[in-house]
Amino acid sequence: MTVTRETAERLRPDFERLVAEFRVVARALVEALPDPDADDDIPDEVEAVGRAWWIHWHDPHYCCEDDGGVVVEAHIYNPDLVDPWFLLQYAKTAGGHETVVAACPEGFGDMARLFDLLLDPAEPGSAPGA
Repeated sequence: MTVTRETAERLRPDFERLVAEFRVVARALVEALPDPDADDDIPDEVEAVGRAWWIHWHDPHYCCEDDGGVVVEAHIYNPDLVDPWFLLQYAKTAGGHETVVAACPEGFGDMARLFDLLLDPAEPGSAPGA
């Protein structure tokens, strides 16, 4: 096991900052996008958080990427929902989250372990590693 309970606790402030930042961007993207239930014309690009994002529709979420390569998954009906794989992609591409990325040398499995150890399963929008 790469991520121990002790490692997770040491990373808690950085992990919580990462999750909060991810959610801010995901919420902004969902607000910028049309409601897919009301509008069949999903744009290829939207403006959110001060930059353009390319939109890749994957019902019920959007995989969004800006011109700098930052990747965010925005869940249409619950923008606070965080998937471990997409959170790791965001941490790797957004910058400023090197401690969390370094703690996940095994990738998704390590990030899922951080979810299991640090996110309260009762918290709205938490999606522990599946």
